[in-house]
Amino acid sequence: MCRSSLSSFKMRTKLKPSFPEGSKTERRKLKRIFKELSKRCSLSDDGINRDQFLKFTDLSGLLGEQLFNSLDEDEDGKLDVKEFLNGLILLYKGTFEEISEILFKIFDFSKSSHISSNDILFILSYLPKFCPKCKKRLVVAWDFKEKIQELFEDREYIHLEEFKESIEIKNEIGELIFQCIFNSLPVVIDECFLQKKLICENLENFTEGKLIYNSRDYYFLLKNKSLYFAPSKDKLVNNPVGVIYVNDLFVEGSEGNRFILKNSKFEYTFEAENLEQKEKWIGAIKSETGFKEFYIDYETTETIGKGAYGEVKLGTNKHTGNTVAVKIISKEPLDARSETRLRREINILKIIKHESILRLESVYETANELFIVTDYISGGSLFTWLKDREFSIAEIIARKIIKDLANALLFLHTNGIIHRDLKLENILIETDKNGVVKPILIDFGLSCMLAPHQCSQESVGTLKYAAPEVLSRIPYRESVDLWGLGVISYILLIGRMPFYGKNDQDIATRILKKPIDLEGENFRHISQGAKEIIKGLLTRRPANRMSLNALLEHEWVLQEDEGRTDKITAD
Repeated sequence: MCRSSLSSFKMRTKLKPSFPEGSKTERRKLKRIFKELSKRCSLSDDGINRDQFLKFTDLSGLLGEQLFNSLDEDEDGKLDVKEFLNGLILLYKGTFEEISEILFKIFDFSKSSHISSNDILFILSYLPKFCPKCKKRLVVAWDFKEKIQELFEDREYIHLEEFKESIEIKNEIGELIFQCIFNSLPVVIDECFLQKKLICENLENFTEGKLIYNSRDYYFLLKNKSLYFAPSKDKLVNNPVGVIYVNDLFVEGSEGNRFILKNSKFEYTFEAENLEQKEKWIGAIKSETGFKEFYIDYETTETIGKGAYGEVKLGTNKHTGNTVAVKIISKEPLDARSETRLRREINILKIIKHESILRLESVYETANELFIVTDYISGGSLFTWLKDREFSIAEIIARKIIKDLANALLFLHTNGIIHRDLKLENILIETDKNGVVKPILIDFGLSCMLAPHQCSQESVGTLKYAAPEVLSRIPYRESVDLWGLGVISYILLIGRMPFYGKNDQDIATRILKKPIDLEGENFRHISQGAKEIIKGLLTRRPANRMSLNALLEHEWVLQEDEGRTDKITAD
C-alpha cells in the first residue's frame, strides 16, 4: 500500500480549519475536473451522479457509496460543484476535526448520529484488496475486531464527540480507511493539491505534443490518465486551460490525421500533425487507460442466450483454452437505470467469490459494447433442468440444491448483498464428473448492498417469487431472499409454483393471503422435515420467517448422505 501524510491524524491535528477556502488555483483545477465529469452524467443540472463518482474514484462497495453520501450534503443523489469542491478540499486539507466528521458520516449508515461496532466492521470488509496506484496488496498487521473493541470500550453505540475523542488516540482504523480513500482517488485530483511533488505514476510515460482541438491549436500533455491542454507549452504546467479525463473514454482512429476519444454518449475529436503522431497518440492513450482488446484474448462461437440488451456467446480463452460464457451488451439502448444495474452487477461479481455463485473471469469494454466473461456452466438453468425431468426429482437432490443455495445466500448476506431476484431462471446447474449436481447463482442486476440498519423499499424482482413485504412496500432486508428460496424449495419438492393465478393481481393476492397447506394426498411423498423447511421459509411475517442459519442447522438439511452419492446425481 502507498503511504501518505494525508492519512496521518497526527499531521491533521496541526492544521488550521480550511473550509471552505482552498487556494484559487486548487479550486480552478477542481472546477475543470467537475465540469469534465458532469458532462458524462447527462443530468438536467450540472452535477456528478453516484455511478460516475464511483467509477472515477475506483472505490467499490459500501466504502465508495458512503464516501459519496458523506459529500452529498443535500442528499439529492448528486454532487453539485460546491459539494464536490468543498468535499475534496476537506479530504486533502481538512483538520482532524473536519476529517473525523467525514469518517463518522461514512460509518453512520442510518444517519442516526450514532454508530455501532458493526457499522465500522462492515466498512472494513469493503476495503480494497490492492492499492490502485502501486498495485500492492493491502496488508494489515492488526485484528479488525480487537481495534474496534478498543475504540468502543464496551459501549454499544458512540456519538460524534465520543468518536472524535477515541479516534484521535486509537487512530489505526481511521488512518487505514483514509489511506484506502486517498489511494483510490485519481492522481489528477492529487495534482490539484500536491503539484510541487510532481505527482505522476510513471515519469517515463509522458506523451506531449501539438494537436488541433475545437479548430484551435493546443499543446497537450498526457499523464495520470488525463489530457491537459493549453495554448502553449510554457502555460501547460502551471495554467492549463482544460483537462480531459481519459480513463473511462475509448480512443479510435478517424479519417486522415484525426482520432476520437469517445464513450456511448459523446466524443472529442483531435487532429495530429501527421499519421505517425496520430498512431503515437492512439497507442499512448490505450496504454495510459489500460485498454484491453477482447478479441485478442478470446474468441466466440455460437450464441447460447439472448437478452434485452445483447446476447450470450460461447467463448474460449486463447491463453488457457478454457471454455467461457461471454455476455455481449450493446450500450446504445441502455437507459440510466439499466446501466446502473449493469455496473452494480459487475461490481458485485468482482467482490464475491463462492463456489455456488457464478465466477467473473474478466470484463472488457469499448465505447459501444461491454464484454462480461464468466465461467461457462453447461447444465443450463434450473428451470430447464427441472423441465427435462418433468419437475419431479428425488428429495435428496432437492435437499442438496436447497442447502447449496442457502450457503450462497448466507455468504451474500454476510457481505451485505441482497439478491432480490431469486428464481429458477437465475440458477444454473453444474454437474461434476461423478454426476453430482450443484446450483450456481447468477444475475445480480437487481441486487442491492445494505449496511447494518439499512433497508430497501424498492419493488423489484419477479412477481411469482416476490415476498409479501415487497408487494406491500414494507422496508425489507434479507427476508426477501428467504421467501424466494422458499418458493424455489416448494417447486423442487412439490413440482409446481406455490402461488399462481389468472393475472398479476390474482397472483399478488394469493401471495399475500393464500395459506400454505401441505397436508393431503398430494403431499404424502414429502417428508415432514421438508414440509417444515417450506413452511418456515414461506412464513408471511418477515420477523417469523426461518433464517438461513436455522435452515442450515435443521435436521432435514443435516441428514447424512454417506454412501448415497449415486442418489444425488442428475439422473
